[in-house]
Amino acid sequence: MSSIEQAPRLVDYKGSLDSTPLLSLLQSMQAQRATGTLQVRNGGEAFSLFFLFGHLFHAYGDGSQGEEAVFEPLAWRQGDYTFDPKSKLPTEETITAPTADILAEAKRRGVPGADNNGPVGAVRPTPAPPAAAQPAPQVSERPVVSQQTQPAPQPPAASEEGPPATELYPLPVGKLVYESLKTAFVDFPKLLRSLSSDRLTGYLRLTGQASRGMILFYQGSLIESFYDGGAVVSTGRTAFSLFKNDVDRGEGSMDVIELSSEVVTAIYQLLTAPTILQGLLARFVDVRALLQYLQEEKIHGSLLVRAPDEMGIVLLRDGQLLGAFTRGQPQLVQDPEVVTRLCADTKTRIEVKAVADLEEPASVSLEEMLAMTPSVAATVYRPAAQQAPAAPAAAAPQRAQNYQPAPQPAPTSSEPDIDWPSLMSQLSQMADNALQNRSKKVKEMLASTDHTLDALDRTIDRISQTSIMFVDPARLTNLANEMRQLVEEQR
Repeated sequence: MSSIEQAPRLVDYKGSLDSTPLLSLLQSMQAQRATGTLQVRNGGEAFSLFFLFGHLFHAYGDGSQGEEAVFEPLAWRQGDYTFDPKSKLPTEETITAPTADILAEAKRRGVPGADNNGPVGAVRPTPAPPAAAQPAPQVSERPVVSQQTQPAPQPPAASEEGPPATELYPLPVGKLVYESLKTAFVDFPKLLRSLSSDRLTGYLRLTGQASRGMILFYQGSLIESFYDGGAVVSTGRTAFSLFKNDVDRGEGSMDVIELSSEVVTAIYQLLTAPTILQGLLARFVDVRALLQYLQEEKIHGSLLVRAPDEMGIVLLRDGQLLGAFTRGQPQLVQDPEVVTRLCADTKTRIEVKAVADLEEPASVSLEEMLAMTPSVAATVYRPAAQQAPAAPAAAAPQRAQNYQPAPQPAPTSSEPDIDWPSLMSQLSQMADNALQNRSKKVKEMLASTDHTLDALDRTIDRISQTSIMFVDPARLTNLANEMRQLVEEQR
């Protein structure tokens, strides 16, 4: 049995530390090669841990950073955690040791919770029977492919709970521009610039042994990137960087597919729109009547049908059928029967995703993306960088100090007299100036904030750690610092 099957599984993206302590979370992250941000909280204390392909490369919280920021929450017996697989990763690298070495050091120091004996130290009989007590530090090989050839492990039971927060769905096939481009022989930046100058509307697809990626184009502009490495799906800048890493290493092959602008917009909505109906069992639903209702309501979105061995999607624009396809039959057809007939299986589930308004997808500068990728790529192959710990370790704390101003604001018990409409308007304007057409999420966070300094401090902390597609985390950090300065002037 592989270490992937032995290690504990991160069932939910949030939960309590009393049932799933940090030790189990760290092992799960490593086993699943997870990418994202894990936040753990206990009372007024909070720590953020950052993972890339299961490697813990940065941690901070409550005035500490690096490995020290891992040791303290390891001892917690209560609290809660949340995991965001879509978060933008910071460029700081304050941890270079493998997770197994960090746990070994914590155990040597006598840190409670660093032992594999579980959340309660007195329960000694637990580690002996199963082999799961040895999470195997070398999880850097990519055994994710084995998930398709080994139906025996236990994940299927948990899959009934629903899909992950982000998913790389099957995509329709249109006009094939380039087929099976070997990544080992492709100049990736030149290819992207060529597709941009040719005003491609469609997508660039990467197919590897243990990964899939997609870069979506609209009239030559890059509008979104997705990357599925087998654990979680990354989006935006992180996905673009991981996609580029595979190409640079010569892994897999690429295809370029051209589609109509309406279909590309529908695919963008499929990948990013909120779910309005989820988990409907086909045996209780008249799927054809549901599809007719969506057409009558002039829905912009998609109807997803998940059968046990197949998945089908119907794309809708203003209620009109753009096309239907399945994973096994990716050509777009104008008859939804290719999808609705999957509902004959009683285990099939139905989902609907939709947006309220039909907007042209926002684009991002291709040159900006190409310029930003090295900062993330440097952290991907962390096990190979162990021979030079001195230089990165010395530089990391200096960078991390710039990233971690969040704990500085001190809450005040007495609120000063503040012109809240004016202050919130200034903060929203700062968001517009810093993020332009990608400021919507930040302004929504500000609009939902209570008019107290404590609440505003918490919101600004969240802004510095939030995830916005194609926005460099450094821009959000700088924006949060500027906001804090403005708020400090009001105290």
